[in-house]
Amino acid sequence: MIKLRPVLTFLSLLLLPIPIADAGENGLKLVTATGRAAIISNEQIEETRTRALEDALYSAALLGGAEIDGFSSVQAGTQLDDHFVVRPSSKIIDYDVVSEQFDELHYSVIIEAAVGELEKADCQNRPSNNVTMFAPVAVLDESIPAWLSHQPSSLVKSLYEQLDQKPNLEMIDRTDSQLQPEELTRDHTFSYKALIAGTPKVFDGDFAFATKITIKRTVQKTTFQQNHFADVVVESSVFVDSDFKSTQKVVHQARVPIRNILPTQFMSVLASPNQTKILGELSKLMSKHAAELTNVMLCTPLSATMVAREDGLHIQIGTRQGLGNNRLAFVSDKSVPWTVLRVVKLDMNSAVLKPLNRQRTTAQLNGKRISFMEFN
Repeated sequence: MIKLRPVLTFLSLLLLPIPIADAGENGLKLVTATGRAAIISNEQIEETRTRALEDALYSAALLGGAEIDGFSSVQAGTQLDDHFVVRPSSKIIDYDVVSEQFDELHYSVIIEAAVGELEKADCQNRPSNNVTMFAPVAVLDESIPAWLSHQPSSLVKSLYEQLDQKPNLEMIDRTDSQLQPEELTRDHTFSYKALIAGTPKVFDGDFAFATKITIKRTVQKTTFQQNHFADVVVESSVFVDSDFKSTQKVVHQARVPIRNILPTQFMSVLASPNQTKILGELSKLMSKHAAELTNVMLCTPLSATMVAREDGLHIQIGTRQGLGNNRLAFVSDKSVPWTVLRVVKLDMNSAVLKPLNRQRTTAQLNGKRISFMEFN
């Protein structure tokens, strides 16, 4: 006689799906798989090839990740039969047939496939970011205290230093130049000023930003006192690529108490915050601003426009922007089928890509915008 409790426990464990691999954890990955099919007759060779290709695709999907569902059934008496169903847990996004061969018995197909889940990441975690900081702008209320009107330059310096300490940011100081995209993208070949002073250069895949600090005084009156505040707004406009495409504005604001006026001067002095406390509040505001600026740039997808040449599809970003060999990218355009590409050649500021599927021609992909997969 079988004890019921151990059997139920065993059955419940078998009914749970058992993941072999988690393909979605790191996005897409390249796998190589082989499929085989028995040759029934030479007249059905194309059908045999199709079955071999299907077998290779199924194997590739399993390599990307699989789940096993199991259950047991009780036969006559006390005999247990175990049943298992293996199914892929990942998708094949794109593939290419590497080789085909057959003999008298079998048809064999080897494929290279991109498998996984292509989901939009909340943050791409870019490993390397070159950031140019341009001249800040200060808008100050004439009625604020004189000592406070000198703070924007210190605040901008603090912002630069905080960003420069981030491990994934490489800061470039161009606070001597105004951030004017129309002027910076103009042809300066015959510009005397550009030849003498030089023009700030921002490469594709790199960032540029300028910060505007506005400080205004606000007064709130009651019967017995006046409360004076500094309304501070810190706004940074972030641009990307050599053509200065606008990405996002990061804005932080705070109302900082700077003075309280009570019936007597002694009470007013006691109730008013000192400069150290006021500067501490401004410092907190800049720290919050630096953190969000960093997050915006790290999470911006690394993308580029491809130009077709004889040896492949060229882009103007490379190791300087964190790319590595075999890095995967994708292009999804209504005019061309879904395509996965990988880096086959790399330089500091350039790279060459080729489509995984060789049926996609460089002419089809010329001028298309690609985005790279999330970085680990």
